[in-house]
Amino acid sequence: MNQTVAPGSRLRWLRTAIGSILVVLAVVGILAAIGYAKVWQIKSAMAAPPPPEMPISVTLAAAEESSFRRSSVVVGNVLAPESITLKTELAGTVTEIPMIPGGEVQRGEVLLRLDIRTEEAMLKSLEASRKLAESTVQRSRQLNRINAGSESELDIAEAELSRAEAGIEELRVRIDKKTLRAPFDARVGLFDLHVGQYLVEGNQVTTLEGIADYFFIDFSMPSHVADAIEIGDDVFLQIGADKLQATATIVAVDASANPISRSVTARARLSNPPPKLQPNDSVHVTVMYGQPIPVRQIPATAVRRGPSGSVVFVATETESGLRAQSRNVVVVPGGSAVARVIDGILAGESIVADGSFKVYEGALLADARSTAASNDESAASVQDAGVPAAVAADVAIQNREAGE
Repeated sequence: MNQTVAPGSRLRWLRTAIGSILVVLAVVGILAAIGYAKVWQIKSAMAAPPPPEMPISVTLAAAEESSFRRSSVVVGNVLAPESITLKTELAGTVTEIPMIPGGEVQRGEVLLRLDIRTEEAMLKSLEASRKLAESTVQRSRQLNRINAGSESELDIAEAELSRAEAGIEELRVRIDKKTLRAPFDARVGLFDLHVGQYLVEGNQVTTLEGIADYFFIDFSMPSHVADAIEIGDDVFLQIGADKLQATATIVAVDASANPISRSVTARARLSNPPPKLQPNDSVHVTVMYGQPIPVRQIPATAVRRGPSGSVVFVATETESGLRAQSRNVVVVPGGSAVARVIDGILAGESIVADGSFKVYEGALLADARSTAASNDESAASVQDAGVPAAVAADVAIQNREAGE
């Protein structure tokens, strides 16, 4: 049995097919138009001139010619020119303490007295014995003149006199040793003594630090540093938490090195020390040694350190303006605000001192200080022309922002 398609169904099918074809053609046309527009935009962009290169605002500084000596920083010990530990030579009971802890004493001033009553009594007894011996010697000599005495009796009498005089001298020395006096002008250390306290022989009483207008600084340094210095050379001191600066002069160097550390001890004299410096304080000693080495000084912020070494950027003049050129440099260790360069740059060259972190090879540079100066001049000229100060300030700010 044959089936026939109705004329109405065929017509609907044709309409649907034609509509689909038209939609596809429209989509293809739209895509072609978009593609043509993009191609035209790309060609226009490629044909357009490149945008102007914006300079990087940095601070420039000139490398300065200087010289440098190697240095060694060690710790030194402050010594008074005269210093002793005061001890008793004889045992005895304390009867008087004229000195004051932390006070100052003059040479010969009494510091401590021990009980000497026993020695004084013995001294009186020996003085009486000496007087008797002197009388005996005189009688023996008179008898010898008239041949009424013997030489042996005179010898015995003179020996007794000498024994008595020696005993007196010994007691006077003992009495003197029980009175402790200052051997030089000094500052007294702290002590804990009381009247009536018994002190044994060799008992430590206190310390005395000599008073003078100078101190000695003892310090140890490596042997290769000691080989390069001489008596009369200066060393530089850093004192206390305030980091006071002072200069001392080497006055002596030890005759041999330490057998364990192989270091050599030297002594420097510090004249007119600061009041806060005390004996046995520690100070930082910087010893300069060796021949001066020519260097170029630049700000430490100009140095960029990386795995390949230290680099600075030099501002070189080109037809298009200042351009950054990287240089590998050799920097002397040490220093804080200033870097000392041995090799890599020349004195007088302009170095990127601040802002080097944003600089790359060949970058266009603008000196921030020159830009700021020109902006200030522009603001001043605007203000001179009768423009209010506030407007002139806005102009300067806009110029500065445009430069950056």
